[in-house]
Amino acid sequence: MFFHEFEAIADEYPDLRRVVEQLDDRLSGICSPAPLRIGDLSCVHDADVNQVASVFDLLEQQGVVYAQSMVECERCQTLMPADDFLEAVEDEDAFECSGCDRVYSPSTTPMHVYRLTPHALERTIANTKQRAVEVDSPSCDEPLNERSQEVLQAMLELGAVDSDQRKPTEAIAIKAIGQCADANSLKVVMSELNTRRLIKSKKGRGGGCWLTPNGRQRAEKLRSGNRNSATV
Repeated sequence: MFFHEFEAIADEYPDLRRVVEQLDDRLSGICSPAPLRIGDLSCVHDADVNQVASVFDLLEQQGVVYAQSMVECERCQTLMPADDFLEAVEDEDAFECSGCDRVYSPSTTPMHVYRLTPHALERTIANTKQRAVEVDSPSCDEPLNERSQEVLQAMLELGAVDSDQRKPTEAIAIKAIGQCADANSLKVVMSELNTRRLIKSKKGRGGGCWLTPNGRQRAEKLRSGNRNSATV
C-alpha cells in the first residue's frame, strides 16, 4: 500500500483490510485538499459506512487526514464552515451559501468532512508525479524475454489486475509454466518485472502480485499479438 499508516491499520484490524486497501488506492491519487465525505466514499467502494468512518478516525490520529465541521448547501452542495453557520443562527442572522446565495435553514445539521493534511498531500503529489513518469517511461516498451511475457499474460488471464485481485506467485507460476512449476523459479523474473514497474507485489499473509496499468497494457498487447499470429 502507498500509505504505511494504512498498512498498519490493516495489520491491526484485519476485518478492515479490504476497505483500507480501497481507500489507500483512492487517497494516493489525490493532489488537492478536496473534502472527503464518508458517505460518498462508502457508496463508491460499496463499503460499510461505519468501517469507512472507523478508518478515517484512525487516519486522523496518525496525522494523515484532519476533520472539519461543515454545513452543506442542499441546492449546490457547497460546504461552509459550521462555526460561522452556528454563530449566525445564534445571532438570528441569515446565513447564505457562498455558491448560490441560498439561505440555510436554522435546522441544518453540521457534518464532518476530512481533508488530507499538508504532509500527506506532499506525499500524494510526489506519488502522482512518479506515476506520470512511469507512464512515459521507455523501459515499459523494452523487449521482454519469453518467460517474462508468459508471466504477464498469465497474470492477465488470472485477473490479477489490481491489489484487490492479487494472485500468489505459486498460482502465477502454474498458469505460466504448468502444473509442475516451482514458484522459486520465477524470483528473478518477478524481480525484473517489478523493477520495470510492470507488476507490484505485497508480501506476507494474503500477499501476492498484480499488474500495474503499464503491465496490464503490455500483457494485453502480447495477448493480442499472439492471437493475430495464430490466425496467420
